[in-house]
Amino acid sequence: MKLGYYPGCSLEGISAEYDESIRALFAHLEITMEDLPDWICCGTLAAPSLSRLLGLATPLWNVAQAEKQGYDKLIAPCSACLYHFKHATKAVEENASLRADVEAVLELPLDSPPPTIHPLELLSDDSFEPRIRSSVKRDLSDLKAVCYYGCHISRPAKLMQFDDPENPQSMDRLLNWVGIQTLDWTRKVDCCGAHFSMIKPGYVVDMCQKIFESAIDAGAEAIVVGCPMCHANLDTRQEAIAAKLGHALNMPVLYFSQVLGYAFGLPEKELGFKRHIVDPLPMLKCLKLEVPSV
Repeated sequence: MKLGYYPGCSLEGISAEYDESIRALFAHLEITMEDLPDWICCGTLAAPSLSRLLGLATPLWNVAQAEKQGYDKLIAPCSACLYHFKHATKAVEENASLRADVEAVLELPLDSPPPTIHPLELLSDDSFEPRIRSSVKRDLSDLKAVCYYGCHISRPAKLMQFDDPENPQSMDRLLNWVGIQTLDWTRKVDCCGAHFSMIKPGYVVDMCQKIFESAIDAGAEAIVVGCPMCHANLDTRQEAIAAKLGHALNMPVLYFSQVLGYAFGLPEKELGFKRHIVDPLPMLKCLKLEVPSV
């Protein structure tokens, strides 16, 4: 299978640790992927606010490049980018006239674009279970974590067509394969506030507070995520949330790729822990890490 990789803007900026850990994880699992050449921003909310055509053409430039390269699948770790790619692809598949307009803008065909998937969709397939289980070098069985999927990894269901939209399990499965205790909780698909970060930060603090309260009530020691925006909001808002709660918070928020990489014994410098506001290493190093020899 020929895999393309679309890092997007976040993974080359505020979420560089996500990119670093994804690359290290895939290399360790001997999964080969190619960086999508000439990729551009997915357009996020800015492009469609200017025009529908621009809002579709921006993500579809990347999809057309993936088709040109002959990829079987395009991996997009950012759930917002993933949503925009899938939304735009579906729009032109269902409207031949619109597709012609977009192709005229791109000067590239959209005959048979490859599906865009989140890395969770690839890794949580049963075929990877033996490889993942056999890669474990650090015992994380004492770690109690909640998996936070956020809004777009599995929703809207008809568009994303991956996992259960209300109770997704792909990330839980991956963490269970490396021995981590994943806990049931009530906020795994709630919104973190997303793009309100810049215009209504108070809303984001309130929404993230509910997420942390639910995680704490479940007995979690860490929150594991698969979205740059979710990570940014949960990692950076803890001081403001702690002030409202009246006690310290200091809960590590980790990407699933960092957790898996750490379980595999990958060097900490390859996983980007030092980029976090809340340093997860003190919590991780309190765990019993040696895997008993068989």
